[in-house]
Amino acid sequence: MEKIGIMGGTFNPIHLSHIMIAGRALEYLKLDKILFMPSKLPAHKDNDELVSEKDRNAMVKMAIKDYPGFEFSDYEMKRDGYTYTADTIEHLTHENPDVRYYFILGGDSLAQFEKWHKPEYILEHCALVCAPRISDAVGLKGNNEEFIKIAKHLVEKFTRKRDNGSVFVPEIHFIPGPLVSISSSDVRNHIKCGMSITGMVPAGVDGYIAENGLYTDAFFESIKQDLQKTLTPKRYKHVINVAETAFKLALSYGVDPVKAYTAGLLHDCAKFYSDEEILKEAEKYGIVPEPAELATPCNLLHSKVGSFIAAEKYCIEERDILDAIYYHTTGRPGMSILEEIIYAADILEPGRDMAYTPSLDILRSEASYDLDMVVYQLLENVVPYLKEKCKDSICTMTLDTYEYYKKLISDRNK
Repeated sequence: MEKIGIMGGTFNPIHLSHIMIAGRALEYLKLDKILFMPSKLPAHKDNDELVSEKDRNAMVKMAIKDYPGFEFSDYEMKRDGYTYTADTIEHLTHENPDVRYYFILGGDSLAQFEKWHKPEYILEHCALVCAPRISDAVGLKGNNEEFIKIAKHLVEKFTRKRDNGSVFVPEIHFIPGPLVSISSSDVRNHIKCGMSITGMVPAGVDGYIAENGLYTDAFFESIKQDLQKTLTPKRYKHVINVAETAFKLALSYGVDPVKAYTAGLLHDCAKFYSDEEILKEAEKYGIVPEPAELATPCNLLHSKVGSFIAAEKYCIEERDILDAIYYHTTGRPGMSILEEIIYAADILEPGRDMAYTPSLDILRSEASYDLDMVVYQLLENVVPYLKEKCKDSICTMTLDTYEYYKKLISDRNK
């Protein structure tokens, strides 16, 4: 009996995890071939960011053309309405009764499998092949313990005695890891924020995406155009560097990278004001300046004023983004991870070279795994510098933040 794998999904866009999973399934299960079958309109997904059928088909064909055993199928694309796996399996097994089909899915899909349309039909007419990404198994011991439990549950629930007296037992396989942890949403987020997708998608797919302007975000593009008009070239470069640094740090800490990028992009959106102008803006928004802020208004008040501008001019509604902008200059005791990311990224971005923080390269490395420590070390360098240069004109919030993180690290090391 011929053994054919089915690699379904929106492929929006196709990425290297798809290729790796299919390659491992082909080899591990000794399949004759694998059909890459893009879904036209999945019933269980938000299709707002779905690009055209033509583009998704083109990217899949481009991605698999050099892989023996990989074959493109447009069967689901030709169907009208929502795409259900059970209907596809029914059609294929009816047309090809001498073929054993293996449907490949991720760990997150296996966890939701019982909620699929006619799961019992799928299990009876094809084998399932589960390929959890690394991110699916975070916190698990060893291999795929949690997913193996799910598989055992499915086997127990759907095992049944047939009318002819035989016993049907679902067939579920696991692809051994490690597997690359990439998702289509990861790729889209990188493109949306202007980040490189090198190493995330198969050869040629990145070029196709760029040439056709896929997944770009008009909102971010309009913000960048506006900031280029209002900020100096040096300041604008700093803003882009902070946004990109924040995006990367967010990935290390499980924070929404698009939120981090947004906060980084807008953290200095009020930096173009003069001292006199920013004091007027502060009064407009009901901000009562501290003595230190009155001494150097733009240097300190731009973060607070910028938070209001981000909400009013750029329509940012998320409180966590606005707070990250508001506190990026002074910090605050007990900052959220997003706030810490923007506070650190403002200093650690690659264009910075600060005399009072000589160990920036070390801190840039450390920031990816110990953000609390990095924030503390930055404050430990900044506060003595401010005390020397500004004497008594230091924001009380900065001093309170320093004491908070000093105690936090001290308690941690006890």
